[in-house]
Amino acid sequence: MTSGDSTLTGIQLAVTSAALDGDTSAVYHLLTEALGEGMPFESVLFDVIAPVQRGLGERWVSGDYLISEEHVATNTIDAVVSLLGGSFEQPEDAPRIVISCVEGEVHSLPGRMLAAHLLSEGFRTVHLGASLPASDLQQFLVEDSPDVLVLTCTMTSHLPGARRSIEAGHAAGVPVAVGGPAFGGQGERAERLGADAWVARLRDVAELLRSWSPDPSAAAARALQPSSDLAALQASRPVVIANAAALLAGGPHGSANHQEVVDLAFDALAAAMTMNENQLLFDFANWMASYDEAQQGSGPAAPRILSALAQAIDESYADARGRIAAAIDQLTD
Repeated sequence: MTSGDSTLTGIQLAVTSAALDGDTSAVYHLLTEALGEGMPFESVLFDVIAPVQRGLGERWVSGDYLISEEHVATNTIDAVVSLLGGSFEQPEDAPRIVISCVEGEVHSLPGRMLAAHLLSEGFRTVHLGASLPASDLQQFLVEDSPDVLVLTCTMTSHLPGARRSIEAGHAAGVPVAVGGPAFGGQGERAERLGADAWVARLRDVAELLRSWSPDPSAAAARALQPSSDLAALQASRPVVIANAAALLAGGPHGSANHQEVVDLAFDALAAAMTMNENQLLFDFANWMASYDEAQQGSGPAAPRILSALAQAIDESYADARGRIAAAIDQLTD
């Protein structure tokens, strides 16, 4: 933000308040008023809405907001972005861009914002939303034949899904650009997953699309191969998660209360195995420890969760169990 910092801060606070109330009309009028006063549409998206959304997420993690409150605000903002994006025409001869979350990723608002931004820049867009299975994505791309697929990924635990979604794009003959925090501050994970391009900021996608010359075959050839244990481990996922949840609950009764957190731990492990990057599992363990502290210890502690997951994984998966042991060690050091 620049000299208009105070103005932007005021709009952000007002949008946050209205969104938490679920007041779509108020959010819409706040943003259209800003547009009417000369704020560029790009700034409305990326200098107002994006910081608001980050703030909502941070305050949920810190325990200030309930999940329901965050969902109300996010869905309200999503609805308004859809309305704003719908005001732009889609020229028939413009490049067609498909935007989707990677498989497993549920944070669809960044893609919605990107779709609206690209519409304002003269592209044709279709937004596929959250967590589309890679097989369905590939089928859609084959039938639709877009010029580019843009994938968004917020959570590193969904990097295995990112790999499958990128592969789906290439299998359909479509070049793939990616963006989002999960790919690293310098996009270091994008190339290792086989993406054709990475953008640091979603507002930079339009510039990329006007200038790049992708080579999907070369990009796919550079992709890192995941741990050889990963495919078999993922196939056993339902049994592993059920057993780990039962261990946390002290038996099958009440195990359902622990399945969600075990799911998250399994996803973090799969991401570490996909990228050969133990730090991803370490980061999850540290985040879980911080979240548990913010929630005043309402659930099992991170070491217990990881220990239960390790016990539920067959001893033949030495790579997976070794990564979990390393994560527990760094938590207890």
